[in-house]
Amino acid sequence: MKKKRYIILSLAVMLSVLTVSGQDNQQKPYNRSSIYPLYVTHPGTKMFEEIFTALWELPVPDKFNDHCLSLRIVNAADSKDAGKFEEDMAKFFAENQVAKRMVSKWFNRDKETGAFNINLVSDRGYYNASQADLNLALKTARGQAMLADAGEQLIPNTFIVVSDVTYVDKQERAENAVAFFQVLGAVAGAVPKSDNNKGSVANLAKSISDLGGSISDMVAGFTVKIESHLFQLVWDDATASTFYSQYYYDAQNIDEDKKSAYEADENTFKLKYIGSYKATSDKTVMRGVKNDEEVFRKVLARATDKNIVALQKQFDVFKVVMPVYKVQGDKILVQIGLKEGVSANSKYEVVERVEDANGNISYHRKGVIKPVAKQIWDNRYMAVEEEAVNANLNYTTFEVVSGSGFYHGMLVREIKF
Repeated sequence: MKKKRYIILSLAVMLSVLTVSGQDNQQKPYNRSSIYPLYVTHPGTKMFEEIFTALWELPVPDKFNDHCLSLRIVNAADSKDAGKFEEDMAKFFAENQVAKRMVSKWFNRDKETGAFNINLVSDRGYYNASQADLNLALKTARGQAMLADAGEQLIPNTFIVVSDVTYVDKQERAENAVAFFQVLGAVAGAVPKSDNNKGSVANLAKSISDLGGSISDMVAGFTVKIESHLFQLVWDDATASTFYSQYYYDAQNIDEDKKSAYEADENTFKLKYIGSYKATSDKTVMRGVKNDEEVFRKVLARATDKNIVALQKQFDVFKVVMPVYKVQGDKILVQIGLKEGVSANSKYEVVERVEDANGNISYHRKGVIKPVAKQIWDNRYMAVEEEAVNANLNYTTFEVVSGSGFYHGMLVREIKF
């Protein structure tokens, strides 16, 4: 009996997340949420091909783990009932077994044998458990319970952001002209000032050429509406227990019955709807843009980032945490910025991650910080090419509102006030 307890205790230690120590100033790993951006486009509508191509090239938000499936873009009908979107997506998820495919990705399921492994879970969760440890745990109810606890740190924080993209068609010539002259104004602003106006037209023409003379007035005024819908993978005790007890096996223990049962299961794995946000893309600064394709990518990347920030502000479960990058005197440096919605009015709590003797993780607030107004990093898409102010900072500088004893590796997350 003592031997069995010792084995379980050892496994619990191996499965525990690395603890942040106030005495250790080395960078500590932290668990990030996982995201799968999925886009809905509308064939037959204006700019469809350009939008479709640009969406394929958008990067996955870098503050999340990439949990994308092979399907990235869904083509919708030309017209649809906006009120049925959640229902239509739920049907789409069920028909394509999206939730189960996301679980399969978490456990690196082999398409041929159906075997699983915990490599990705270990890598993302910084667990020290081996496959042999996992096999041992699966033989006991307590071991399965501990695995479920470990999974609770990671797997439920898996999200799909479904963004329905619609081009805003500016039909009136006046609107197009305004957009075009806004571009010229942006270009003119990039022309070095001289003692007199001589040669300004030539300089302007050269600047337009340098920035991409092929950019049309329609493209320059390119605007989209994006309605983003947030879904979360359900990974509760019942789901985890069913998965481990009825479906899980590794490459050394192929089980055809479990394989067939898993593939036939259409009810266990689910996604739940969290909420949505709808916005129109902001005016695009054309400086640094060389061609039409970059315009599309810039507008779409910034618009989707804007929606993700709004969803994070609305729903605590979707908020990202970031480690303190550096403590510099009385200032705290964190590698977040405008892309994550940081503003002069933002406030963040600094928390210390604490693990008790049983491996349970809790977060203790150590203080509150706020950004220094003129030292906010502009890390938006193509901000460097745009030569935006503070695009080269690499971090945002924060000042302390309350608390003390901050150190490199503590975690920072936004709070409402």
